[in-house]
Amino acid sequence: MNAVADLRAVLQTTLLILLVAVTPTALAAQSDEVVLTDGSVLQVNVRRVATVDGARQLTYRGPDGKTRTLAPANVESYHLEGGDRHFRTVEVSLPDPETGRITRQRRFGEVLASGDVELVKVALSVSEYPAEAADSRPYLYLLRRDDVELVLKLTSIRVYDRPHANPSRFRNLLKFFVGDCYTATELARDARFYDSDILQVIDAYAGCGAGREVALDRNRLSGTLEIEHHVRASYLDSRDGDFSDQQFSAGLGYQASTHFVDRFRWLSILASVDYIYQSFRWQEASDVQQTMLRGNLSVGFIPLDIPGVRLQVTGGLSNYNALTSSFRSFFSNNYFLLNGGLTVDHGNFRLSLQYEHLPGQIQRRPGSQLLTSLGYRLRW
Repeated sequence: MNAVADLRAVLQTTLLILLVAVTPTALAAQSDEVVLTDGSVLQVNVRRVATVDGARQLTYRGPDGKTRTLAPANVESYHLEGGDRHFRTVEVSLPDPETGRITRQRRFGEVLASGDVELVKVALSVSEYPAEAADSRPYLYLLRRDDVELVLKLTSIRVYDRPHANPSRFRNLLKFFVGDCYTATELARDARFYDSDILQVIDAYAGCGAGREVALDRNRLSGTLEIEHHVRASYLDSRDGDFSDQQFSAGLGYQASTHFVDRFRWLSILASVDYIYQSFRWQEASDVQQTMLRGNLSVGFIPLDIPGVRLQVTGGLSNYNALTSSFRSFFSNNYFLLNGGLTVDHGNFRLSLQYEHLPGQIQRRPGSQLLTSLGYRLRW
């Protein structure tokens, strides 16, 4: 028993070391461009972090392999390779986290539209926007044309003693900005505080003026669909007596999850595939070893999504297929289980706990098991 426990500990540690070691190597293949305030250009690998942290500082890995950090005061702009995302330094008036006084601060913002009209999105921390208000958003927009610059942000209003986000002010500013274009003005009246809605107003405004040139990501006009990729290590704990005696089950896998950044942001779809090694004592008589290929398709509900942290409640179906097994029955080596669980994202890490069950356990098939996994997000 001690030998089995020692082997289990060694394999678990090895899986986590491989997970951490392989991920930076995959990221190192990317090359991002950073333009400094003195005009010099760096070809580096920008570290992807939580959105609000990325607004305050730029962390990158240089050609020498060392990690360094730059403040917005030292950077003019930077471009992420492979994602066609462009960021630049802007100045915004925000409350100081210590004194609460409004001060001018330099931040990194994502350029959503450029040309004759520019739209820059700046992420905010919890203390910088009315987070307690229902439907509030952790960001603001800078909207520019020639010498005109407007700050679009959500204010709050109390409805039945509860704070709610109030879109009236940003809509009025948006209507003022596009006031000489009837189509854009009508869109601005009902615009929501999302990338897609505001970009639709800008796109309509650009079409009104002859010679007015605006470049924007047209995929965002209908609401951005974001796909996240994770590699992960997992541990499978069988809750059935026939499979739980002296068991050890661990795996490595990949998971892709899709969710909308704007509308339907509470909905996600997750698909994963895992290679799992299992060993256990079968009916206190024989030792069984097998390798399984596990697939899963789930639908997720996102009740919490704040800067740096996201919580998902998932439900779906898992399929197991044995690659090698001591069981010779096809029905023992290929089966489905209902799946439900919780997933927590913090920065680049994802912790997932999933319970799998099928009523009426069939001989030589597990009926209840718990899958715990730790994933790391790949930034492509």
